[in-house]
Amino acid sequence: MKTILIGAGSIGGTIAVLTKEAGFDVSILCHSENSKKTIEEKGISLHGALGDHNQKFKCYASVDEIGDAKFDICIIATKYAAMTETAKAILPFLKDDSLVVGMQNGICTAQLAETVGKKRAVGCMLGFGATRESVTDVNMTSKGEMYIGMPDGYHPKNLDYLKGMLDSVLPTKISNDITREQYSKLIINSCINATAAITGQTLGKIIDDRRARDLFLAIAREGMYVAKAMNIDVPKYGKLLEYRMLMLANNKVYNSLCKYVVWLVAKLKYADVKPSTLQSLERNEMTEIDIFNGYFAQKGAEYNTATPVNTKLTAMIHEIEKGERKITPDNLDEFKGMI
Repeated sequence: MKTILIGAGSIGGTIAVLTKEAGFDVSILCHSENSKKTIEEKGISLHGALGDHNQKFKCYASVDEIGDAKFDICIIATKYAAMTETAKAILPFLKDDSLVVGMQNGICTAQLAETVGKKRAVGCMLGFGATRESVTDVNMTSKGEMYIGMPDGYHPKNLDYLKGMLDSVLPTKISNDITREQYSKLIINSCINATAAITGQTLGKIIDDRRARDLFLAIAREGMYVAKAMNIDVPKYGKLLEYRMLMLANNKVYNSLCKYVVWLVAKLKYADVKPSTLQSLERNEMTEIDIFNGYFAQKGAEYNTATPVNTKLTAMIHEIEKGERKITPDNLDEFKGMI
């Protein structure tokens, strides 16, 4: 089966290298002729959590170069804002039973299905982290399991092939309800992205600050109240983060335990990770905060559930994008009395 991957950045680059190394037929659609030439000549080098790897690829600079080729699997690893247009552009190069995998942050499988169809759209929950250091260099910063799944639990044969393909990256499970798995990751993503973005520090450093720990729990707790309103049964993330404990907001014992678990997870898994939102701000780019904390704020308003912390965080990060606010740990002081 033939696979085309679009968006060979941190996540896409990791997936591309490890699946190609495992023997899968993977090509890359690049965003420019220069990127195409560089990747074809040098390949993509991956280092970090799974060691050092390098693979070269057949690349296309645009869809116009694809010709009459058809692909069985399309992996879209662009940012959320580009997902829909990217999916539209690749439609002529898909088969009737092709699968299109959305590897964006957030919960957007339904949106992908609107473009490619429910029997093609695959949602994914990524349990690993990575950063892109250059066009040809990616650092895998953490490991974890992955989940894939399709709307309404649809399970065609190609989904098993896709699972086997992604198993060459990290252990992958097929979920009959991918939204609940994505929601679990969305909570932790919202916590680490927002906290790092307003302070300018990696989570492993800032989590020693009590203000940051309190903010982390407040973000997650609001996310869980929204999930309850939406009737989403959120599973624990990894082996330690049992989100249901956060609902016991007035229990001092559980609150203390939650804070310790947050500290432990931050130190063990995310200590040196610079989340994507902070990376975007440092490059003077627009962030994806609207599909992180902004999602909780939006759904909270829709389901009549209060989300003051996530709403404020979303606004603060938009202010940073506009140059109206500085990135500093002092931003944490503005949540005094709210959490």
